[in-house]
Amino acid sequence: MDLRHLKMIQAVARNGTLSKAGKQLHLTQSALSHQLRELEEELGTPVFHRINRRLVLSHAGKILLQAAGNIMAELELAHQQIRKEISGETGDIKLSTYCYTCYHWLPGVLNQFHKNNKKINIEILPEYTRNPLDGLLNGSLDLVITNLHFDSRKIAYQELFWDQQLAVVSDDHPWAVKSHVMPGDFNDENIIIYYGPFEESTVYQKVLAPHNVKINKVIEMQLTEAAIEMIKNGLGVKVMAAWAIQPYLKEHRLKAIPITPNGLYRTWYLAYLKSVGWKDYFDVFRVHLLKSMRAEN
Repeated sequence: MDLRHLKMIQAVARNGTLSKAGKQLHLTQSALSHQLRELEEELGTPVFHRINRRLVLSHAGKILLQAAGNIMAELELAHQQIRKEISGETGDIKLSTYCYTCYHWLPGVLNQFHKNNKKINIEILPEYTRNPLDGLLNGSLDLVITNLHFDSRKIAYQELFWDQQLAVVSDDHPWAVKSHVMPGDFNDENIIIYYGPFEESTVYQKVLAPHNVKINKVIEMQLTEAAIEMIKNGLGVKVMAAWAIQPYLKEHRLKAIPITPNGLYRTWYLAYLKSVGWKDYFDVFRVHLLKSMRAEN
């Protein structure tokens, strides 16, 4: 039994004959007769009784008609939901990021988003921050805010924005008087990062690795405030986004210095599964995110 059988039962029950039901369904009378015979053979009982040239539902037919009504109603609701999601009116997004600093601004962005887009629900899953690729591939996440391209043919990207990376040091550090730092300046320095691997960072891939720079050691520190204290006390330097360090520059003894004369920049993306595709309500969130970040900067 499938949907064509249920539609046939509804049409025949409404019209009383196969010929009239066929016109409603745009099928021939013989095609409907074949469907009815097929269904009755499968069930082992009549679906309609033939009374005075009309088809009248049997007890089994009445059960099926009620089931057909319920199933069709559920399908229509599902179709409406899908149409709304496609049009961007409504949808659910499970989101994570590949950078802990994003959580400094992301809650505020989402709060404003929900005020203007009440039918699009966004849930943050921070437990996937260290490895959001797994979350995407196993279906736990719909979108990931990332500055990295994961090595997977199953994942696609929509570009968001770019930001500048600055070297952050204490105000008595030798770099503090420089207009910019060069790759060689990082030799033998301690580099503070949020978490590894350091080799995936923008500064390593674009500045240090191409110039064979050998740093002293990498120190992991996930709390920004703790990293700031380490920098102030000369325990290392840290590369941070301009927007991430800005709130700390006025209150602390810090200097934020461009990396190379041309500056160091990274691009941010929204990553999603190719098999799922880019939905219209994803784009509603993307546009809001772009506007928020431009206003912030």
